[in-house]
Amino acid sequence: MTNLFANAMKIPKHITRILVTILAIAGLVACSGGSSGGVYNQTFNVSGQWTGTISDGTGVARAASMTLSDGGGTVSGTVSVIGHTCISGGNLTGTSVQALANTTGDNPLTADQENSNAGTVSLAITSGQATGGVSAVAISAGGAAYTSVPVVSFSEPPSGGIRAEGNAVLGTGDTAGEVGGVVITHPGSGYVLAPSVFFSGGGGSGAIASATIDTATVSDSVTFTLAGSSSALNGAYSGVWKSNTGTCSVETSGTITLSRL
Repeated sequence: MTNLFANAMKIPKHITRILVTILAIAGLVACSGGSSGGVYNQTFNVSGQWTGTISDGTGVARAASMTLSDGGGTVSGTVSVIGHTCISGGNLTGTSVQALANTTGDNPLTADQENSNAGTVSLAITSGQATGGVSAVAISAGGAAYTSVPVVSFSEPPSGGIRAEGNAVLGTGDTAGEVGGVVITHPGSGYVLAPSVFFSGGGGSGAIASATIDTATVSDSVTFTLAGSSSALNGAYSGVWKSNTGTCSVETSGTITLSRL
């Protein structure tokens, strides 16, 4: 009787393997904790087109778009903003860093990284601009028939700058009646490119001159610090941006929200 019962309890090997597999799966399910909610086995990469908003100093969200290229953590691209009080756009450079592997509450028997599509991005928009005034004026043609000193004028600098001023000097002897030089009485400020020089009045014509601006430059910089996933990013920005207006020479800061197109 005992032998009959023992024989009846023998289970074929292929049935045993199936039962072991089922028990193993059940054990994994029982052991697994709450998931991080991330995406399994993806790479955090921010390459592509992004759209969203950037708030300015008034707190109003301004429409923004970014084009980014992420080459293994080295990021470059461009940004365009509509209606912002300081930033209208520019080039971006920075880095992206994938989030650390998730282990809290995850299944200890699996080697995945459920938040592998998450990470952080740090981007900087920079601009180099000449900020000094006119340092010299060179006469390339003195003109002729000037009987009195003509009026000198310079083209305007970008918004926030000050126009340069100067006085013409007439030649003597063989160069009488010609403009021989310009004395700068105020160099102005905020010139990005050398201004044009104009002569008017004085009874003559034909004088031509070119201005040179100093080489002093300043690099404006605003840093965007973002966090999220490969499909959505949000964060803040801060820095000093002088390129648009004098009011932007103070600290610029705000928030930014982006979604991949």
